[in-house]
Amino acid sequence: AAGYLLGTHDFTSFSASGSSVRNKIRTIYRFEILQEGKELWFVVSGNGFLYNMVRIMVGTLLEIGTGKREPEDIPKILSVKDRKSAGKTAPGHGLYLYQVFY
Repeated sequence: AAGYLLGTHDFTSFSASGSSVRNKIRTIYRFEILQEGKELWFVVSGNGFLYNMVRIMVGTLLEIGTGKREPEDIPKILSVKDRKSAGKTAPGHGLYLYQVFY
């Protein structure tokens, strides 16, 4: 399902409600899900991120992983451009910025 998030899209559905950012088009270059024991690592690279974007994407992917949604829901969620269509926002603990490229 993470593969559907790769590329350039309008990520309005994956942005926090009430965001004042006008242009919500971003490009995701890499989205990997790695497992180490009981931990899942979500590795995401892109040209920029909206407020809570990664946490909402992760929350949505976790719903897919637990069978609450289907992988094919991702393109639909992107197309409707409505935050309510995406999954819950994953908790922020454990989330960190690893590297910034200029």
